[in-house]
Amino acid sequence: MRESGERHAWELTRGWDIYFTSVVLILLALSLLTSEPGARSWWAAGLVASLLPLYWLAGRRIIVEDRYASGESLVFGLVVAAVCSAAIFLDSGLGFLLLALAPLCFMTGGSAYGTLSVGVILIVPWALRGIIDGDPALSLLANLLSNAVVLAFAYWFGRWCERVIEQSWERAELIGELRESRAEAARLSEQAGAMAEREHLAREMHDTLAQGFTSIVALTQAVESELETDPATARRHLALTRETALDNLAETRAMVAARGPVLLEDDDLEEALERLTGRFGAELGLAAEAEVRGRARPLPGDVQVCLLRTAQEALANVRKHAGPEAESARVRLSYTDVGVSLSVRDDGRGFDPDRPGHGNGIANMRRRAHDLGGVLDVESAPGDGTTVRLALVAEGSEEEPRVPDGDRQKTETP
Repeated sequence: MRESGERHAWELTRGWDIYFTSVVLILLALSLLTSEPGARSWWAAGLVASLLPLYWLAGRRIIVEDRYASGESLVFGLVVAAVCSAAIFLDSGLGFLLLALAPLCFMTGGSAYGTLSVGVILIVPWALRGIIDGDPALSLLANLLSNAVVLAFAYWFGRWCERVIEQSWERAELIGELRESRAEAARLSEQAGAMAEREHLAREMHDTLAQGFTSIVALTQAVESELETDPATARRHLALTRETALDNLAETRAMVAARGPVLLEDDDLEEALERLTGRFGAELGLAAEAEVRGRARPLPGDVQVCLLRTAQEALANVRKHAGPEAESARVRLSYTDVGVSLSVRDDGRGFDPDRPGHGNGIANMRRRAHDLGGVLDVESAPGDGTTVRLALVAEGSEEEPRVPDGDRQKTETP
């Protein structure tokens, strides 16, 4: 069952009920007041009065229950047409009933059944009266032709209204589908955003907290072995442990506050890389240096984060995979005419690039590079160390480029 008005041009309202009832009652009163008293008048009045229960008990239900243009509506329209034709035949002044009955016939029967019902009301009473009164055939034919023109227009207009309403409901359905599609798109977008945020958070935790905890574990193990034999070195490693733990705590707070890396809060990128490299060398006891080449210039925040996180992950891989063969590591930040590049080189055991490990480090670095339109390349061979290179096209701000202090370089040795 559809709502009232969905499949036809008429929306059933209280105003229509009042209009239909008022027209019938007014014509009923006029018929009783203006016609000559007698059986003919009472029959006409009774037929007119019967239209009200017909509408309220049958016609209105057809409209409300959307039985539009059904067999039931055809029967209803013909019954109404027969009652009205008989009333008009008895009292020609009741022809004004069409003001209420014509819309009702189209509301229940549509353009086809409505035109048929209205045609009966228009033609039958006058044809019967003409035949009884002996009107010439030519007059009857003229009356029939004029009514046929009216009915043709009524049918065309009814069909036009139906098409307009059907198109309106099609548009309404499309709008409803569009709203559902938008809601679904918003839901999927929110879900994708949540997944991207989780992935981003996982990368941040892997590149910061996980690496920091790994350093803490390694340093505490070193302290355990040095307490009895080398207390001075043990104390130095304890200091590094405390510093690493504090940095991890600061990184955690920065993540919660949705800030950038802690290393970039107080230092610029070059100083952050020097600090990171120096701590790495002190922790592992190998020669580690960071250098800057080219004319340094301000970089967008996301580019700085990508470069710093890539350096952190590459150095973490040196810790995990380079082995005791590693004696040195070099971090190089280079500013070029088209962007900026970063390379991290160690002389450890290396590995076969065709047989990568199962970790997430290289995948995370590649994903960060891809998000900024950059390229990450890993070169390695067994026994020949490993080099990680990241190249980004990064436009600096409109500030004047700044030159590092004497091609700034910092080396940390044990």
